[in-house]
Amino acid sequence: MFWFTLATCSALLSAASAVLQKKILFRLNALEFSFSVSLSIVTVTLFIPFFIDVVTIPLLTLSIIIGKSILGASAFLLVMLSLQHNQISSALPLLGLTPAATAILSFIILGEGLKEVEWLGVGLMIAGVYLLERKQKGKFFQTISVIVRTKNHYYIYGAVGLFAISSVFDRMLVHAMKVDPFVVLFYQHIVYVLFFSSMLMIRHFSFKTVIQKSTEQFPLIITVAVLTLAYRFTQLEATKFAPVALVLAVKRTSILYASFFGGKLFSDDRLTEKLLGAILIVAAGFIILRNVG
Repeated sequence: MFWFTLATCSALLSAASAVLQKKILFRLNALEFSFSVSLSIVTVTLFIPFFIDVVTIPLLTLSIIIGKSILGASAFLLVMLSLQHNQISSALPLLGLTPAATAILSFIILGEGLKEVEWLGVGLMIAGVYLLERKQKGKFFQTISVIVRTKNHYYIYGAVGLFAISSVFDRMLVHAMKVDPFVVLFYQHIVYVLFFSSMLMIRHFSFKTVIQKSTEQFPLIITVAVLTLAYRFTQLEATKFAPVALVLAVKRTSILYASFFGGKLFSDDRLTEKLLGAILIVAAGFIILRNVG
Protein backbone atom coordinates (compact mmCIF):
# COMPACT_ATOMS: atom_id res chain seq x y z
CA MET A 1 0.00 0.00 0.00
CA PHE A 2 3.00 2.28 -0.40
CA TRP A 3 1.36 3.77 -3.50
CA PHE A 4 -1.66 4.76 -1.38
CA THR A 5 0.57 6.63 1.06
CA LEU A 6 2.27 8.48 -1.79
CA ALA A 7 -1.05 9.32 -3.47
CA THR A 8 -2.50 10.53 -0.17
CA CYS A 9 0.57 12.73 0.38
CA SER A 10 0.01 14.13 -3.11
CA ALA A 11 -3.61 14.91 -2.23
CA LEU A 12 -2.67 16.66 1.03
CA LEU A 13 0.07 18.70 -0.67
CA SER A 14 -2.32 19.68 -3.46
CA ALA A 15 -4.95 20.76 -0.92
CA ALA A 16 -2.40 22.88 0.96
CA SER A 17 -1.41 24.51 -2.33
CA ALA A 18 -5.06 25.32 -3.16
CA VAL A 19 -5.66 26.95 0.24
CA LEU A 20 -2.54 29.10 -0.16
CA GLN A 21 -3.60 30.02 -3.70
CA LYS A 22 -6.89 31.33 -2.36
CA LYS A 23 -5.04 33.34 0.30
CA ILE A 24 -2.67 34.90 -2.27
CA LEU A 25 -5.59 35.77 -4.56
CA PHE A 26 -6.76 38.29 -1.96
CA ARG A 27 -3.59 40.27 -2.79
CA LEU A 28 -2.92 39.49 -6.48
CA ASN A 29 -5.40 39.05 -9.29
CA ALA A 30 -5.63 35.69 -11.06
CA LEU A 31 -3.38 36.58 -14.02
CA GLU A 32 -0.68 38.16 -11.87
CA PHE A 33 -0.61 35.13 -9.60
CA SER A 34 -0.63 32.63 -12.50
CA PHE A 35 2.41 34.33 -14.04
CA SER A 36 4.28 34.63 -10.74
CA VAL A 37 3.79 31.04 -9.59
CA SER A 38 4.59 29.64 -13.07
CA LEU A 39 7.82 31.65 -13.16
CA SER A 40 8.70 30.32 -9.70
CA ILE A 41 8.02 26.72 -10.80
CA VAL A 42 10.23 27.12 -13.88
CA THR A 43 13.02 28.43 -11.65
CA VAL A 44 12.68 25.46 -9.31
CA THR A 45 12.62 22.94 -12.21
CA LEU A 46 15.82 24.15 -13.89
CA PHE A 47 17.55 21.04 -12.51
CA ILE A 48 15.64 18.71 -14.87
CA PRO A 49 17.86 19.18 -17.99
CA PHE A 50 20.90 18.13 -15.92
CA PHE A 51 19.38 14.70 -15.26
CA ILE A 52 17.07 14.06 -18.24
CA ASP A 53 17.52 14.63 -21.96
CA VAL A 54 14.97 17.31 -22.86
CA VAL A 55 16.47 18.21 -26.25
CA THR A 56 16.26 15.15 -28.49
CA ILE A 57 12.50 14.77 -28.77
CA PRO A 58 10.57 14.58 -32.06
CA LEU A 59 9.04 17.79 -33.39
CA LEU A 60 5.57 16.22 -33.37
CA THR A 61 5.92 15.31 -29.69
CA LEU A 62 7.08 18.82 -28.81
CA SER A 63 4.18 20.30 -30.78
CA ILE A 64 1.69 18.16 -28.86
CA ILE A 65 3.28 19.16 -25.54
CA ILE A 66 3.10 22.85 -26.47
CA GLY A 67 -0.50 22.59 -27.64
CA LYS A 68 -1.72 20.71 -24.59
CA SER A 69 0.26 23.07 -22.31
CA ILE A 70 -1.54 26.09 -23.78
CA LEU A 71 -4.82 24.35 -22.95
CA GLY A 72 -3.51 23.58 -19.45
CA ALA A 73 -2.36 27.16 -18.89
CA SER A 74 -5.77 28.46 -19.96
CA ALA A 75 -7.44 26.00 -17.59
CA PHE A 76 -5.15 27.01 -14.70
CA LEU A 77 -5.97 30.68 -15.23
CA LEU A 78 -9.70 29.88 -15.28
CA VAL A 79 -9.35 27.96 -12.00
CA MET A 80 -7.59 30.93 -10.42
CA LEU A 81 -10.33 33.26 -11.68
CA SER A 82 -12.92 30.93 -10.15
CA LEU A 83 -11.05 30.84 -6.82
CA GLN A 84 -10.79 34.62 -6.91
CA HIS A 85 -14.53 35.10 -7.39
CA ASN A 86 -16.01 32.09 -5.54
CA GLN A 87 -15.72 30.47 -2.14
CA ILE A 88 -13.13 27.69 -2.13
CA SER A 89 -15.69 25.10 -1.00
CA SER A 90 -17.81 25.93 -4.06
CA ALA A 91 -15.09 26.25 -6.71
CA LEU A 92 -12.79 23.31 -6.01
CA PRO A 93 -15.38 20.50 -5.86
CA LEU A 94 -16.51 21.47 -9.36
CA LEU A 95 -13.02 20.50 -10.57
CA GLY A 96 -13.99 16.96 -9.60
CA LEU A 97 -16.17 16.94 -12.72
CA THR A 98 -13.01 16.45 -14.80
CA PRO A 99 -13.19 12.60 -14.83
CA ALA A 100 -16.73 12.73 -16.20
CA ALA A 101 -15.77 15.28 -18.84
CA THR A 102 -12.63 13.29 -19.72
CA ALA A 103 -14.63 10.04 -20.00
CA ILE A 104 -17.22 11.65 -22.26
CA LEU A 105 -14.53 13.26 -24.43
CA SER A 106 -12.66 9.94 -24.63
CA PHE A 107 -15.93 8.36 -25.76
CA ILE A 108 -16.35 11.01 -28.47
CA ILE A 109 -12.70 11.38 -29.57
CA LEU A 110 -11.16 7.96 -28.88
CA GLY A 111 -14.27 5.79 -29.08
CA GLU A 112 -13.82 4.48 -25.51
CA GLY A 113 -17.26 3.36 -24.34
CA LEU A 114 -18.77 4.05 -20.91
CA LYS A 115 -20.32 1.21 -18.93
CA GLU A 116 -23.62 1.56 -17.09
CA VAL A 117 -21.93 1.95 -13.71
CA GLU A 118 -19.80 4.75 -15.15
CA TRP A 119 -22.91 6.57 -16.33
CA LEU A 120 -24.08 6.15 -12.71
CA GLY A 121 -20.90 8.00 -11.70
CA VAL A 122 -21.80 10.84 -14.04
CA GLY A 123 -25.25 10.98 -12.41
CA LEU A 124 -23.71 11.11 -8.92
CA MET A 125 -21.53 14.01 -10.02
CA ILE A 126 -24.59 15.92 -11.18
CA ALA A 127 -26.23 15.25 -7.79
CA GLY A 128 -23.07 16.49 -6.05
CA VAL A 129 -23.12 19.72 -8.05
CA TYR A 130 -26.78 20.18 -7.11
CA LEU A 131 -25.90 19.93 -3.40
CA LEU A 132 -23.07 22.42 -3.86
CA GLU A 133 -25.38 25.02 -5.35
CA ARG A 134 -28.68 24.34 -3.57
CA LYS A 135 -29.83 27.41 -1.72
CA GLN A 136 -31.64 27.28 1.58
CA LYS A 137 -35.26 26.31 0.84
CA GLY A 138 -34.49 26.78 -2.85
CA LYS A 139 -36.66 25.06 -5.43
CA PHE A 140 -35.19 22.42 -7.74
CA PHE A 141 -35.37 24.43 -10.96
CA GLN A 142 -34.16 27.56 -9.17
CA THR A 143 -31.00 25.64 -8.18
CA ILE A 144 -30.55 24.33 -11.73
CA SER A 145 -30.81 27.90 -12.97
CA VAL A 146 -28.09 28.97 -10.54
CA ILE A 147 -25.83 26.14 -11.73
CA VAL A 148 -26.29 26.99 -15.39
CA ARG A 149 -26.49 30.78 -15.30
CA THR A 150 -23.98 31.85 -12.61
CA LYS A 151 -21.30 33.64 -14.61
CA ASN A 152 -18.51 33.02 -12.11
CA HIS A 153 -19.05 29.26 -12.57
CA TYR A 154 -18.26 29.56 -16.25
CA TYR A 155 -14.59 29.84 -15.30
CA ILE A 156 -14.56 26.42 -13.65
CA TYR A 157 -16.73 24.81 -16.32
CA GLY A 158 -14.30 26.06 -18.95
CA ALA A 159 -11.38 24.76 -16.89
CA VAL A 160 -13.00 21.32 -16.56
CA GLY A 161 -13.44 21.11 -20.32
CA LEU A 162 -9.87 22.22 -21.03
CA PHE A 163 -8.40 19.93 -18.37
CA ALA A 164 -10.38 17.05 -19.86
CA ILE A 165 -8.97 17.67 -23.33
CA SER A 166 -5.48 18.17 -21.88
CA SER A 167 -5.79 14.88 -19.95
CA VAL A 168 -6.52 12.99 -23.17
CA PHE A 169 -3.30 14.37 -24.67
CA ASP A 170 -1.39 13.64 -21.43
CA ARG A 171 -2.43 10.04 -21.70
CA MET A 172 -1.40 9.97 -25.36
CA LEU A 173 2.04 11.41 -24.55
CA VAL A 174 2.88 9.33 -21.48
CA HIS A 175 1.25 6.01 -22.37
CA ALA A 176 1.10 5.81 -26.17
CA MET A 177 4.19 7.85 -27.07
CA LYS A 178 6.22 6.88 -23.96
CA VAL A 179 7.40 10.42 -23.23
CA ASP A 180 9.09 10.90 -19.85
CA PRO A 181 6.64 12.81 -17.58
CA PHE A 182 9.44 15.09 -16.40
CA VAL A 183 10.10 16.16 -20.00
CA VAL A 184 6.41 17.00 -20.34
CA LEU A 185 6.42 18.97 -17.08
CA PHE A 186 9.60 20.84 -18.01
CA TYR A 187 8.26 22.16 -21.31
CA GLN A 188 4.77 22.62 -19.88
CA HIS A 189 5.94 25.12 -17.29
CA ILE A 190 7.97 27.06 -19.84
CA VAL A 191 4.88 27.32 -22.04
CA TYR A 192 2.89 28.46 -18.99
CA VAL A 193 5.30 31.35 -18.36
CA LEU A 194 5.28 32.40 -22.03
CA PHE A 195 1.49 32.16 -22.16
CA PHE A 196 0.93 34.25 -19.04
CA SER A 197 3.59 36.76 -20.12
CA SER A 198 1.74 37.20 -23.41
CA MET A 199 -1.54 37.68 -21.55
CA LEU A 200 0.04 40.35 -19.34
CA MET A 201 1.33 42.21 -22.41
CA ILE A 202 -2.00 41.95 -24.24
CA ARG A 203 -3.78 43.38 -21.22
CA HIS A 204 -1.10 46.10 -20.82
CA PHE A 205 0.06 45.04 -17.37
CA SER A 206 3.30 46.52 -16.09
CA PHE A 207 5.78 43.69 -15.48
CA LYS A 208 7.58 45.90 -12.97
CA THR A 209 4.35 46.34 -10.98
CA VAL A 210 3.51 42.63 -11.18
CA ILE A 211 6.99 41.63 -9.97
CA GLN A 212 6.81 44.20 -7.17
CA LYS A 213 3.42 42.97 -5.98
CA SER A 214 4.57 39.35 -6.28
CA THR A 215 7.71 40.06 -4.26
CA GLU A 216 5.49 41.11 -1.36
CA GLN A 217 3.90 37.64 -1.51
CA PHE A 218 7.14 35.84 -2.36
CA PRO A 219 7.21 33.42 0.63
CA LEU A 220 3.68 32.20 -0.16
CA ILE A 221 4.27 32.04 -3.93
CA ILE A 222 7.49 30.03 -3.62
CA THR A 223 5.71 27.75 -1.13
CA VAL A 224 2.95 27.14 -3.67
CA ALA A 225 5.59 26.41 -6.33
CA VAL A 226 7.36 23.87 -4.10
CA LEU A 227 4.05 22.27 -3.05
CA THR A 228 3.03 22.02 -6.71
CA LEU A 229 6.23 20.22 -7.64
CA ALA A 230 5.97 18.02 -4.54
CA TYR A 231 2.41 16.85 -5.21
CA ARG A 232 3.19 16.19 -8.88
CA PHE A 233 6.33 14.25 -7.92
CA THR A 234 4.57 12.08 -5.33
CA GLN A 235 1.78 11.46 -7.83
CA LEU A 236 4.30 10.31 -10.44
CA GLU A 237 6.06 8.11 -7.90
CA ALA A 238 2.76 6.51 -6.87
CA THR A 239 2.04 5.53 -10.47
CA LYS A 240 5.13 3.29 -10.38
CA PHE A 241 3.38 1.01 -7.90
CA ALA A 242 -0.32 1.21 -8.88
CA PRO A 243 -2.55 1.87 -11.90
CA VAL A 244 -2.75 5.51 -12.92
CA ALA A 245 -6.53 5.63 -12.43
CA LEU A 246 -6.30 4.48 -8.79
CA VAL A 247 -3.62 7.06 -8.07
CA LEU A 248 -5.68 9.83 -9.67
CA ALA A 249 -8.79 8.79 -7.74
CA VAL A 250 -6.95 9.00 -4.40
CA LYS A 251 -5.22 12.22 -5.46
CA ARG A 252 -8.62 13.77 -6.17
CA THR A 253 -9.51 13.53 -2.45
CA SER A 254 -7.53 16.78 -2.24
CA ILE A 255 -10.85 18.41 -3.14
CA LEU A 256 -12.29 17.29 0.21
CA TYR A 257 -9.28 18.40 2.26
CA ALA A 258 -9.05 21.81 0.59
CA SER A 259 -12.82 22.37 0.77
CA PHE A 260 -12.93 21.51 4.47
CA PHE A 261 -9.84 23.35 5.71
CA GLY A 262 -10.19 26.21 3.25
CA GLY A 263 -13.91 26.51 4.00
CA LYS A 264 -13.17 26.70 7.72
CA LEU A 265 -10.32 29.18 7.27
CA PHE A 266 -12.28 31.51 4.99
CA SER A 267 -15.64 31.02 6.78
CA ASP A 268 -17.54 29.65 3.77
CA ASP A 269 -21.30 29.29 4.13
CA ARG A 270 -23.24 25.96 3.97
CA LEU A 271 -19.95 24.13 4.44
CA THR A 272 -21.48 20.82 5.62
CA GLU A 273 -23.82 20.56 2.65
CA LYS A 274 -21.05 21.54 0.23
CA LEU A 275 -18.81 18.85 1.69
CA LEU A 276 -21.55 16.26 1.10
CA GLY A 277 -21.72 17.40 -2.50
CA ALA A 278 -17.93 17.19 -2.78
CA ILE A 279 -17.99 13.65 -1.34
CA LEU A 280 -20.50 12.60 -4.00
CA ILE A 281 -18.34 14.09 -6.75
CA VAL A 282 -15.14 12.43 -5.49
CA ALA A 283 -16.91 9.07 -4.99
CA ALA A 284 -18.28 9.32 -8.53
CA GLY A 285 -14.73 9.90 -9.75
CA PHE A 286 -13.70 6.56 -8.19
CA ILE A 287 -16.57 4.86 -10.01
CA ILE A 288 -15.71 6.39 -13.38
CA LEU A 289 -11.98 5.73 -13.08
CA ARG A 290 -12.13 2.26 -11.55
CA ASN A 291 -11.66 0.39 -14.84
CA VAL A 292 -9.19 2.82 -16.40
CA GLY A 293 -5.42 2.17 -16.82
